[in-house]
Amino acid sequence: MSAPGRIMAIAAVEWSRLLRTRIALTLLVVVPLLQIVLFGTAIRPDAAVAVAVAAPTSTDAENVAKTLRKQRNILVVAQGEPGSAEAAVRRGQAVIGIEVPEARSFANPLAKGGPFRIVVDESNAALSSAATARIETAYWRTLAERSDAAGPGLKTERLYNPASRSDWSFLPGLIGVTVMIAMIMLGSLSLAREREGGTWEALLILPAARWEVLLGKLLPYIMIGSVQGLAVMATGVWLFELPLPQGAAALAALLPLFCTAHLVLGYAIAARAQTQLAALQGAVAFYLPSMLLSGFLYPFATLPRWAQALGEVFPLTHFIRAATGVLLRGQGWSIVLEQALPIAAFAAAGTLIATLFQSRSTG
Repeated sequence: MSAPGRIMAIAAVEWSRLLRTRIALTLLVVVPLLQIVLFGTAIRPDAAVAVAVAAPTSTDAENVAKTLRKQRNILVVAQGEPGSAEAAVRRGQAVIGIEVPEARSFANPLAKGGPFRIVVDESNAALSSAATARIETAYWRTLAERSDAAGPGLKTERLYNPASRSDWSFLPGLIGVTVMIAMIMLGSLSLAREREGGTWEALLILPAARWEVLLGKLLPYIMIGSVQGLAVMATGVWLFELPLPQGAAALAALLPLFCTAHLVLGYAIAARAQTQLAALQGAVAFYLPSMLLSGFLYPFATLPRWAQALGEVFPLTHFIRAATGVLLRGQGWSIVLEQALPIAAFAAAGTLIATLFQSRSTG
């Protein structure tokens, strides 16, 4: 047989083996289909932006709201008294707040009084920048239609990210993404490797409970993941001038719990899988939608409701909120404790699932 014939014969055998391998086919077919579904139905980079309006009277607030509702992807979520729009932005209830001074409105921008104030949450510049530009354009268009005189102007105040730096928007989330991928890979592949090598069974015959064995295996990786997260945060501060408020210690305290949540998930995947390839497939199938639906690649507020509900399950979603709250908003322990609860619940569920899967595989 000639060399080309031998090559084709070997290729035919490999193709036949590949078709019989369910894991390989799943990795080649299911994961791309998952990407298509998520990108096609869940990812909407240009979705509505929440805006709050505050004015001296309800009539003024309604006039502004009517003008804003005519703009594309502007959702008026609140109307109230002066100061309430800025408060809504600081509480995270709105991305943009419009403070209308006395005797002024979009309907009558030339009336006497101070300038309009647009208060913008720039912690996610990708979400707020386009909407802010549309609001400013609507104001100046209204002014131009009414008079040739010089208008009072707008005063735009950018909170949390005054320079509108796009790198500040994703760097807090990058800390979580880096740790998540490392931990879920280490957790799944390390156990799968030990099961294939037969060393895991040797650990199980030790005079220790299963949860003790699991915790002993987790501790070194938790330390590695925590140091990794701190290193990424320090790099962001050093190279990209990311703010480092005093509350950063609260975020550092959250890292071990975040690492644990993904390590136990990796162990659950490995306990269910039979090989390292299957464990790798499970890890990819988890962290891909986690990155897409957590608000890391696209603003969480732009996702449809079903995607937001699914995204709330992922620990990365809550870590990004905590990291953004600490590093950009300066919220400290309050936001960390709030977001630690769902991460802890995920870790507890992952531990239970990993223990059950391991019991079935060895029982």
